[in-house]
Amino acid sequence: MKTWICLAALLLPTALPAFANEDIVFRCTDANGKVAVQDAPCPSGTAQIIQRRGASGASTASTALGDSPAPAPAVLDSDLLTAPQPGAAAGSGDAILDSDVIRARAAADAQASAAAGPDRPAPPVIFRCTASGGGQYFHEYEAAPPRCVVMSISGLGGSIAPGTAASCEMVRDACSEVDEAQRCGAWQQRLRDARGRESFATPDIQPQARAERLRVQAVLEASSCSVP
Repeated sequence: MKTWICLAALLLPTALPAFANEDIVFRCTDANGKVAVQDAPCPSGTAQIIQRRGASGASTASTALGDSPAPAPAVLDSDLLTAPQPGAAAGSGDAILDSDVIRARAAADAQASAAAGPDRPAPPVIFRCTASGGGQYFHEYEAAPPRCVVMSISGLGGSIAPGTAASCEMVRDACSEVDEAQRCGAWQQRLRDARGRESFATPDIQPQARAERLRVQAVLEASSCSVP
């Protein structure tokens, strides 16, 4: 009986867990970088750091991931606090998103500029002219072409003139240059007028009306103005 008691007393310390000391804590870090502090040894597949409660970082020790028996170098608590997290070197998610958006916008702007080609010039100078009757129209030259205004003719002594008698006075309408900010609108209106004349032209003047419409349209296409 004394022999069994002595044997049990000798085997009891070896039967207890190696880390049954309540003054010891275990810091466990899994493969995703998640840290857990517990009283029991870390599970397999995690990095384990052993530390006494209230002890300085110099007294900590670590074990390698998994069940490898080779011990890992000691890791201080300060190292855990300052170590960069996975993906930190690449910046936060928002920063990556912002830079991607900026690059995408720059690429889109470059493609739009390439499609549009070089900057086109402003349209040529154009004039707004006022007819004697009060109507207005746009003309490309400062001096509007002369027009013949029919004049009434009476015979000698106030008698009625023959029906074949006719006379006219050549007049020029007053014109003023259109401001540069309004040139696009003036040329666009000139194109609409040219389209109208082409649509209602008689067969004998249809080719001339079409040629004039194409000429005015080409002026707009070569400028910074849109073609209506």
